[in-house]
Amino acid sequence: MQPENFSSISANYAAHEALGVYHTYFNAFDNVVSLLANADDPDALIEMLRTLGEASHSSMTGLYLNEADGKVARMVAAWRDQECHLAINTPQPFVSLAYDQYPLLADTLTVGMILNKSLLELPLAEQMLLAQVGVRQLLCIPLLDNGHLFGFLIFLNDDERQQRESTELRLLSMLANHVAQALLKAKVEAESLANQQRLRALVGGTQDMVFELEPNGVICQVWSGHPSLPPVETLLGRPLTVALPFELASELVHRLPKLLAGHASMQFHCTLAQGNICFLVRLQPVSAGTKQHAVVLMQDVTVLMQDAARKKTMLDTLNLLEEAIIDLSPAGHLTETTAVWPRLRGIDPRHLSQDIGRSLLSWVYPEDTSLVGSVLAQMVKSAEPASVRFRLMRDDGEFIWVEARLIAHQGPDGKVAGLRGVLRDVTVAHLNEQHITQLALYDGLTSLPNRLLLDDELHRAIDEARVENCKVGLGFIDLDHFKQINDAFGHKTGDELLISLSRRLKAVLPEDAVLARWGGDEFIALIPHLKDSNQLKQIAELLRSAARETISINGMETQPTISVGFAIYPDNAESGEELLSAADHTMYHAKHAGRNNACFYSDIVHLKALGREHVAIQSRLSSAIKHGGLQVFYQPIVNSRTGEVIAVEALARWLDDKSGWISPELFIPMAEKVGLIQELSEQIMLIAFAKLRDWRDVGLAQKMMINISRSQLFLPNFVTQLVERLSQFRLRPSDVILEITESVALTDYSRQMRHLRQLRLAGFELAIDDFGTGYSSLSQLHEMPAQMLKVDVSFAQRLHTEEGRRVMQAIAQMAQGLQLDLVIEGVENLETARFLQGLGVNYMQGFYFSEPVPAGVAELWMRLGLLAKM
Repeated sequence: MQPENFSSISANYAAHEALGVYHTYFNAFDNVVSLLANADDPDALIEMLRTLGEASHSSMTGLYLNEADGKVARMVAAWRDQECHLAINTPQPFVSLAYDQYPLLADTLTVGMILNKSLLELPLAEQMLLAQVGVRQLLCIPLLDNGHLFGFLIFLNDDERQQRESTELRLLSMLANHVAQALLKAKVEAESLANQQRLRALVGGTQDMVFELEPNGVICQVWSGHPSLPPVETLLGRPLTVALPFELASELVHRLPKLLAGHASMQFHCTLAQGNICFLVRLQPVSAGTKQHAVVLMQDVTVLMQDAARKKTMLDTLNLLEEAIIDLSPAGHLTETTAVWPRLRGIDPRHLSQDIGRSLLSWVYPEDTSLVGSVLAQMVKSAEPASVRFRLMRDDGEFIWVEARLIAHQGPDGKVAGLRGVLRDVTVAHLNEQHITQLALYDGLTSLPNRLLLDDELHRAIDEARVENCKVGLGFIDLDHFKQINDAFGHKTGDELLISLSRRLKAVLPEDAVLARWGGDEFIALIPHLKDSNQLKQIAELLRSAARETISINGMETQPTISVGFAIYPDNAESGEELLSAADHTMYHAKHAGRNNACFYSDIVHLKALGREHVAIQSRLSSAIKHGGLQVFYQPIVNSRTGEVIAVEALARWLDDKSGWISPELFIPMAEKVGLIQELSEQIMLIAFAKLRDWRDVGLAQKMMINISRSQLFLPNFVTQLVERLSQFRLRPSDVILEITESVALTDYSRQMRHLRQLRLAGFELAIDDFGTGYSSLSQLHEMPAQMLKVDVSFAQRLHTEEGRRVMQAIAQMAQGLQLDLVIEGVENLETARFLQGLGVNYMQGFYFSEPVPAGVAELWMRLGLLAKM
């Protein structure tokens, strides 16, 4: 064959082969276009890659898309020829390609060029990657978005076929460009659909309505509806004048041309007559191709408007009240207030704006600034409500007392975003409270603290001393010969002397000391935070020197003197009561030592020894009560006409192993002081009730008289427990007479009356013991649910005097008038008994008839009576 013929044949073959390539890729193009209509479908992407793979005679094709940061390309779809020799499982490094590990691949694709290489032409990194799956030929075509790489198509072959012709590469690039456009379009459509869904969800969730209007007023799009407006499906494609209520349509028709002409958003309020629904309507121009449309957002503000109306009504109501409502920033600056604030401040309401933005502390009285500031700071920190009373400065320079009740408002982050307070003028109430406090806690003559306030201060000082490990000094001060001054010059002069002396004594005491009036001519000096006894001695001399300064009384000069007794906690006492007692004893020692004297508890040896003995006895008493070491003796109450024993009084007795019989006058107050009186009383009751049961079993009908202590009577469940105790011994309340001392019955009178009535309703007979020592009035006696009066022994002891006999006669007549049984205690002889019989006294008790005796002797008196004594 001639060379020219061979060239001709070769040319024809090349042309025929090129025509076949074009035909193959044009068919592939049609299939790819069809498949990319569903570019978001994974199966469609795989079918597209199969089409490309078969057209390009590739062993495998894949689609890589960049992740958000553009540093990694991830395979999202792939196709593999079943007959090729490539690995079936794609290794992980091949699924996710990091561009920085494959520089040639990254640089080539980033500039928009095709990478078409055999395995041996590639750098080592790319070779190692491709060799894992058996690739011999690589073709990568970039996918670009405005020149930016967002992915690529990959074509792999398992043989080293010759390089693809430029025609085929152009056709593949064209197909890749179409794939890129289809993927971008699908992405945009997906984002648009998602945005629309989000908009519908957002608007629909708020029950607001959003729709779009064409320039001619036709509704072309509706994103959400509203219950008060026509359904969404009836609005699309209809003119707004037909589809919407008249009130809304007329406003839109009026504003739409202006909106589209001016390209500026608008808003207005519209209220629908039907349903009285209020909308806030916003109009926003938007571009729709070459036309301008309007988006209408309708927000239902009916509830907001109603709330605003209610708030206005509430604000108007608050302005009628006397309280000012204020809002403060967390820093304490005034941000808003009601109309009452100017009245509190004493300013013209027109100048209210001048107060806005200023700190509340700028109007607080200087001495109260730290208090109010600390309250506000604590509220900002804890968000807890608070109240504070302080002085508010007025514009005229005066101040008023206000009470502020404050609450904190917290923001979404949990931090306090502001404070709201109610301020009320409490000037009158505060002054009244001060006056009442002055009357209750301060002496009316000297204005010094009284016993009640002193008790609080003393306990506070001792509590602080325990914590701070320091001492407390207490001095009992008595004005010498004060009675002579009263008798000689009168009580008015005596009062003037007490006032003058109290001022002098207070002036020389330390700043934190308390001077209180104990009563009469006695004062108490309380020295907290005492350093040592030497300091107390210096204070004692200052007090004596201050008292001795000359005082003019009715034109005559005198130099009064004082006797002072000091004791120290914890050196001389363990409690406030013990400290008072120690100082009192020391003061009397000072008076007996010649007056105008200052004595100290530590210098009085016999008082200290007595104190040590008392402590030892107290310890043994506690043990005796705990281990049942007390006994009960019984003293009869005798009918003065018949000699019959009508009742016996149960009395506690204690036989101490070391000291023998201990007087109840010692151990009963001791038990009360150390808090053992309830246990003691309970033990005495149980013994007495058991013995009363024995006497009932042998036919004795006399009643048992039981003493009730103050602490027992104050127990809320005392009555119930007492009835239960009796029932345990098969006894009834009527078997017992309860003795309550007059002073206890008058303590917290209204509360005790309630307890006494409960005891009476339960069936107990009540006797007022130690009558005549508690200062009860006739009205109180009349109100008490008692059936018996037991007159204190001191009255029987004074019957040898004419005055004593007259007093006893008055008591007897009073008891008869009040229809109360009368028992006279302390009857020591026949003469006293006969005198009392003459007064008509029916019942007596005392050593003349019988001292307290053991149960066996008492039973004998109960059986035989004591008529022989009469």
